This record gives sequence, C-alpha cells and structure tokens, in this order.
Amino acid sequence: MKGNFNECTAEIGSVTQAMRAQDALGAAAIPAKVIKTQSSSRRGCIYGISYSCAQEKNVRTVLDNVRISVKNPRSGR
Repeated sequence: MKGNFNECTAEIGSVTQAMRAQDALGAAAIPAKVIKTQSSSRRGCIYGISYSCAQEKNVRTVLDNVRISVKNPRSGR
C-alpha cells in the first residue's frame, strides 16, 4: 500500500473470495480489509486483502487452511 511500511497486500481474485479471506482472518484474530488492486491484465477488477506484514506467516497459514489461493502477495514499501 502506498506510504505505509507495515501493510502487505495479497491479491485473491473475486470480491467474494476476498471477503471469505477477510472473514477467515478475522476468526483467527488477524485484522484485514478488502481492497481493490490494480489489475495487471485487462480482464476486470482484482480484489485482495491488506493486513499487517508482521502477520504474513499467520495469514498464509489461515488462507491455506481455508483453501484460498493468493495470486500475488506484495509487501508495503
């Protein structure tokens, strides 16, 4: 995310999947918010989540457990 050194983002795909990811992370006490990311393709909107980079390992574990794949994880700079 722009200007924030402590937030990471993960592209999920659809808004529904991003909301499922947010719910799963919330159940694990990991705050996350649904965001619209810049699409590298011309096929429409890509949604994802933003979360604290300190939670990176936990986020991956939770999302793996609920079978939500991350298309493009990015660290804030």
